[in-house]
Amino acid sequence: MLSDTERKVLRILYNFSSVHHRMPDLSELETMSGSNQEKLKLALAGLREKGHIIGSELSEVKIIKPWPDEKKEEKKTYLSPWMD
Repeated sequence: MLSDTERKVLRILYNFSSVHHRMPDLSELETMSGSNQEKLKLALAGLREKGHIIGSELSEVKIIKPWPDEKKEEKKTYLSPWMD
């Protein structure tokens, strides 16, 4: 499961690269995400570990899985014991 920052960074990388045909640099990513560079570096490392991106430098990053593989929990329906 991706953290909020990882999810946000992945969306920014995907959208930015689609429009500009390159990856943002760290200062652009910092501006767009509203997070500091340390938090962004941790998010990028998390995305690498979870197999969403590859590449050691931000300019070389390739997106492997743009969408998280998160399963939605099934909604549980609770019936009143008085209902038939």
